[in-house]
Amino acid sequence: MIRCDCCEAWYHSQCQDLTKYEANLISSAEGKGVGWFCTKCIPELVINVDSQHQTEAKTSITELKEKLEEMNLLTMNKLNNIDQAVKGMQLTYADALKSNNENIKSLEDQCSKLVEQTLKQNNGTLTVTHMRRSTNVI
Repeated sequence: MIRCDCCEAWYHSQCQDLTKYEANLISSAEGKGVGWFCTKCIPELVINVDSQHQTEAKTSITELKEKLEEMNLLTMNKLNNIDQAVKGMQLTYADALKSNNENIKSLEDQCSKLVEQTLKQNNGTLTVTHMRRSTNVI
């Protein structure tokens, strides 16, 4: 026996043209959110449910559209913020890179000057040492 979830009347599964498999499936699903309706209630339910579903569907669609538009706006704002942050980081990185390149160039120039000075000093020292040795002066 199967109970109609609309009129709550009990029916033989054979009287409602249900196979044993269908009847067992419906019975095992009872209390799990699955409903079954008899052949008398189905036409009334279809009409009532159809009009109710249309109204609910229109309301749901409108609500979903509003939520999607809101989410789209939030997403676009976040993307714009991320884009601005990335552009800022690119500029900062470019400035840092330029500054580092300038510092490297300056250090290279300083190193070159120090090498030149050291070579000049060493040449002078070597010349004096060479002259002293040639005259055997200590």
